[in-house]
Amino acid sequence: HEGQLIKEVVTKVLSELKKGYLVVSDFLVGADESVKEVERMLGTNSDDVKIVGIHGMGGIGKTTLAKVVYNKFSRDFTDCCFLADVRETSHSKGIVFLQTQLISNLSKKAHPGINSKDEGIMAIEERFSSKKVLILLDDVDEKDQLTALLGRRSRFDLGSWILITTRKVNVLREFGVKLTYLVGGLDPKRSLQLFSMHVFRSDHPPIEKTEQSREIVKIADGLPLILEVMGSTLSICGQKKEMWDDYLVKWKKGHIEGIGSKLMISYEELDSCQRQIFLDIACFFNGCDKNIVIYMWRDCGLCPIQGLEVLQLIMHPQPELWMHDQLKDLGREIVSHESGDELDKQSRLWNHNDALEMLLREKRNAKLEAVCLEFEDWSQYCFTLEGFAALPNLRFLQLSKFSLSNLVILDFSGSKLTHDWDGWRHIKRAKKLKVLNLSRCKHLSKTPDFSGLLTLERLIIEDCRKLAEIDSSIGQLKHLEYLNLNFCYSLYHLPKELGTLPALTELLLDGTSIKRLPDWWGIENMESPHVHISPSSKAGDSLNCLTSLLKLSLNYTHITHLPDSIKELRSLTELDLSNSKLIELPDSMESLENLKALKLFLLPESTVPALPKLPESLTSLAIISNALTVDPDLSNLINLKLLLFIIMEPEISSESDLVQVPMPRWIGKLSKLEVLTLGLPNITNLSPEFGTLPYLKTLQLFSCCALERISQIPSTVTKLHIGICPLLTTLDISYLKNLSELYVFGSSIEDISERALSEDLLEWKISKDCGYNLARTFGKMMWEQHGLEEPMSFFLYCLKHLRYNRFPNVYELFPNSYATIFFPLEEGICHHTLLT
Repeated sequence: HEGQLIKEVVTKVLSELKKGYLVVSDFLVGADESVKEVERMLGTNSDDVKIVGIHGMGGIGKTTLAKVVYNKFSRDFTDCCFLADVRETSHSKGIVFLQTQLISNLSKKAHPGINSKDEGIMAIEERFSSKKVLILLDDVDEKDQLTALLGRRSRFDLGSWILITTRKVNVLREFGVKLTYLVGGLDPKRSLQLFSMHVFRSDHPPIEKTEQSREIVKIADGLPLILEVMGSTLSICGQKKEMWDDYLVKWKKGHIEGIGSKLMISYEELDSCQRQIFLDIACFFNGCDKNIVIYMWRDCGLCPIQGLEVLQLIMHPQPELWMHDQLKDLGREIVSHESGDELDKQSRLWNHNDALEMLLREKRNAKLEAVCLEFEDWSQYCFTLEGFAALPNLRFLQLSKFSLSNLVILDFSGSKLTHDWDGWRHIKRAKKLKVLNLSRCKHLSKTPDFSGLLTLERLIIEDCRKLAEIDSSIGQLKHLEYLNLNFCYSLYHLPKELGTLPALTELLLDGTSIKRLPDWWGIENMESPHVHISPSSKAGDSLNCLTSLLKLSLNYTHITHLPDSIKELRSLTELDLSNSKLIELPDSMESLENLKALKLFLLPESTVPALPKLPESLTSLAIISNALTVDPDLSNLINLKLLLFIIMEPEISSESDLVQVPMPRWIGKLSKLEVLTLGLPNITNLSPEFGTLPYLKTLQLFSCCALERISQIPSTVTKLHIGICPLLTTLDISYLKNLSELYVFGSSIEDISERALSEDLLEWKISKDCGYNLARTFGKMMWEQHGLEEPMSFFLYCLKHLRYNRFPNVYELFPNSYATIFFPLEEGICHHTLLT
């Protein structure tokens, strides 16, 4: 028996040694959360074969993340294999080479040569169909590579794990990978930490290098590859300020050695259509709404939906396109290089002076496709139709007064156009025009004649303050899907022809002076994912026609009741009731079985006394109210991940007015909570159940005026923010090993040593006072954690609360929120006015 035991031990040791751990950087920052999420996808107790695809742009940290997961669990598998650089190896040595390597690694011995891909597939299936394996395939770029190396999932035994890293998410989808994880960039704090590790071998830069370090980190914009390159460069060059200044100037211009060639790999993998979209974004559309630009790309046959999915350049959940500055610089360099740096051969001109020079030449240029002009004064220039006719392939013209037949998007926002401008007769030649933007045209009192623009699909006339009339020709726009009239304050009436538009799916009327809608109201077969209902909608209006609606926004409306028929919105995922005057909510809301996000910010005029039972499907809930008289029971919301719950107490004048109550016990039942923000003035302590929340990462306590102690904070918390909790005097954070951010203000906590704070935390601030800057910082952090904008109701509450606490200049706290606030607290009046 002893000999057998020794044999088993030796076998086990040799097996472990043969596996080998994959080399990862000594400087790992911010990887813990990503590792845990991939672990969750894999499921440590699963008996199924799990495949997880890790995707993202080049240099973002995909391979590092996959290696960390691989190293952590390789000891649980007898047979492991890591194939590096699948893309490059497959192209240089062939897929058969990789198949041979996979077989050799899993069998732990050399395998005779394979003659063909099909032979390799059969060999892998025959040898490993009954083996539980761990495989990491790094940098895959084609579905065929996955087919050759993995084939059917059933070829490996149950419990097998397969990790795939790729820059192309569509490769994962084509192969049927359902579990995918997008690797994002580092936030500014983590970026500074990673940079400091490479330069100073420390988590923080020295004081004298802090300012320069922050400037350099901004350039990287969260991309680990760039942070590593810049940090390593400066670690070699030393600490001389002059040297750092030179590199800073150089890097701000986009010249970072070693980056361009690595990012170029991503561009070269794109097909021709995807490359055109990439270059368009780099030159013109970074930060633009993809719902507008997509019309031009579709008209050009560039397959924009599929292209954007591959490029992954959308700022979810917003529709804005986003591109890293290094990628933007790369795109513009490609355009210049393709033309041999000759201006008249360039396909895109994003520089105003270059574009102006080209237009004034009036010389034929069939290569030019897109132009950007940014004039402050048009009067000094004169452009002829002949000049534009010399550009037959022009498809995008920004801020121009003329158009061509191939033009799809025309942006006149902020111009001095009027409805009787002579140039409108030329615009009618744009037979493919899909998007017309007339936002902020301050001289536009009436819309132009639309009879020649029959292909329009999106019409944006937002913030035209003198606009008082919409031309009846709008009834001819049978393809119009989107009409935005927001903040046209002089608009009191809508033409009856507007009711004849069969394709209209979005009608935005926020901030207009329309008091009643015409009899044609009620758009059938609504398929728009986002519809604003007019402030004058009647309380009993049926919502039966909106059964395909995904997002419903009722911001700043005068609606006091939601109809019971809201239950028919079975597809609804987001419901926004911010800054509303509701007096009750229907019980039928529980039937919204797909609702994921609910915002309920009630203005002081609102008198909702109690919440109905909410749907279990909710993952994000934000409530701000001063009217709730019945404590809500949210214990059924077992899927909640984000909860903001603030009860405002406008009548409290002293501590004696507080009616102290325990914390609601139902919070302890919300086992999936990750972010919790509480503003409950009457709670005295956090219930014991609260300490058992297993996934809580962020805890924010604001204006919990009666809170005296916090008995237990979940050990998973990484961010702790406490504001205006005057009775809280002690706080134990010694056991919070994951805590990286601590903010405490307006409280009397004194027992936290600065030494412990400086050693363990990345960011911290403790103050007994409630200064303006701290209050603004705290408010910003609250809304950012929940992806929200500051609601008016909370803004007014903060004004009153801070004035009561002897902060007379409260207007400085929120300078960008509203133009005028009249708030004579001493008279007990709370009146708000929105001006522009």
